Amino acid sequence: MTSILITTEKVIGRRILTSNVISLQRYRYKSSTASPIVKSGYETLNCDTPYNLVFLRHGQSTWNRDNRFIGWTDTPLTEDGVLEARVAGQMLEKSGVLFDEVHTSLLRRSIRTTNLVLMETGQEYIPVHKTWRLNERNYGALVGKNKKEMVLKYGVEKIQSWRRSFNDPPPPQDESHPYYPEMHT
Repeated sequence: MTSILITTEKVIGRRILTSNVISLQRYRYKSSTASPIVKSGYETLNCDTPYNLVFLRHGQSTWNRDNRFIGWTDTPLTEDGVLEARVAGQMLEKSGVLFDEVHTSLLRRSIRTTNLVLMETGQEYIPVHKTWRLNERNYGALVGKNKKEMVLKYGVEKIQSWRRSFNDPPPPQDESHPYYPEMHT
């Protein structure tokens, strides 16, 4: 019986409010009265399979609020982002799920979201594993730029392709870019 919570940068599909977490888990309920949450005719917990996948994305960051391409830039959560993370944690608490471990990116917006969710669920004691492999994609030369301005400059289709395609990366970021990543040795 393994329950794993994975906090990530991008989520495809439905959202829990404006924030989301990936959670691969086998559900163990805190009490015999806990049951799946039913909304709009479907259950949010699938009790017929040994594992479920739940998506939870980090709360709103400062650059999300400002509509800027973030990528690997380590931006903090806004006050709304903190509230989103707490509400997501409260929703998970009501579901009754117990996690065995957490996986998150190295970016503080996801780490803080994870910590807030674990506090709300009363599960701060479980192991948290951090890896760059869960970081948001690197947006290259677009990092720090306003998304609407880049759509005007390059067009909707090109921006969508850069944001969603694995075969069409955004323009590379050169060393003179103000957000060029520092290498720590």
